[in-house]
Amino acid sequence: MAVGTGVLLVLALLAGVLWWAASERVPRALWEVVDPPPPEPCSESDPTTSGCLTPTALRVHDAAVARFGAPGRDAPIRSITCWSEHAWNPSSDHPHGRACDFFPARSGQFPQGDDLAAGWAVAHWLRADAQQLDVRYVIWQGRIWYRGSSDAADGWGRPYRGGGVYDPEDATGGHYDHVHVSVGRS
Repeated sequence: MAVGTGVLLVLALLAGVLWWAASERVPRALWEVVDPPPPEPCSESDPTTSGCLTPTALRVHDAAVARFGAPGRDAPIRSITCWSEHAWNPSSDHPHGRACDFFPARSGQFPQGDDLAAGWAVAHWLRADAQQLDVRYVIWQGRIWYRGSSDAADGWGRPYRGGGVYDPEDATGGHYDHVHVSVGRS
């Protein structure tokens, strides 16, 4: 009986060590599949609207303003909009406070020249810092990029087809006039 109890104690100790090692070394995204955290609440005031943002989305907004400057006519980012009801798209992250749109040009227009370059600068920055900013995906110039995914052979991210809600050929629907970022649900 003592040998059996000893074996069980050793197995329990080994299981505990393995659990600890897995929790310390398994990438966060994979760990969240096994044990997803509750959604982060929309608890912060959105500086772009009268809505709310998750703390993560607010951090992305503030980091973008720190990096590219306050939005304005002559700034790389002309305007930012985060929270929105998006009644036409119930699966959108905007009404949950988990998304922001960065406009390098006027809404509804296809950016060119410096405006196009500014949009790419924002998109590349979000992608490069995706892990620390908790970016889930970025949509820009008719392309969508997911954190942890590879690019398609034809370019940055993969073609964006509008998700069944948006016209991907339209300046706004295809996300040509703005860089959309959605942040993690943790």
